[in-house]
Amino acid sequence: MSAMLKQTTIKEVGKQMCKILHAATIPLSGGGDGRINSIQDEDRLTDLLRESFENEPGVKILPKTENRAFGDIDLQLGNSEKIYPINIKMVDPTKSGTYNAGSVKHLNYVLRGEVSSPTWDSFAKSLFKDTPTKCSCEYYYLIYYKNGDAPVFAGLTEISDNSIVTNPSNPIQLKKNIEIVERTEKEKCEFILGLVEEVLYKKAKPYMYLHGFLK
Repeated sequence: MSAMLKQTTIKEVGKQMCKILHAATIPLSGGGDGRINSIQDEDRLTDLLRESFENEPGVKILPKTENRAFGDIDLQLGNSEKIYPINIKMVDPTKSGTYNAGSVKHLNYVLRGEVSSPTWDSFAKSLFKDTPTKCSCEYYYLIYYKNGDAPVFAGLTEISDNSIVTNPSNPIQLKKNIEIVERTEKEKCEFILGLVEEVLYKKAKPYMYLHGFLK
């Protein structure tokens, strides 16, 4: 992996992670409790990535016990203290068309750079009082397809509208096929604020139906 010596950006590291996982033979769990299987499979992936980057200059994957953000993997680049959280998603394309990818905590992190998890009420109030014009951070996904398709590495702000859906109970959901688009810093912020507005509208719809505001 000597090529990594010049790859100091998070995007380059993400590409290398995808190559490693795509080339590896990873035994996946089958049967039993799907939630337990998912945790075990994610552990196998993260263990492989930690081993692969263990001696790589300029790339530090924090030990599981030292995760400072809320990704399955937290990493630092170079001498920077900045943390890049990466959410590992194990996707079986033969099953559900969408999968959970985050909630108010993740939206707050991207917009405010805060790791805390506000309530939807406090989050909405803060955005009304001080609406951001650019995102503070990026939240990354490393998507591993159980059928052998090439993994995908993407930031939340660069995922196409066609690849993401919102709903009131599981606010951010990604589709199986991820399309990546380029956005300006302003467009990234508008995209995330748009997701927030969609979620809040869907949460409020039953109340509006109850009182006749919607028919």
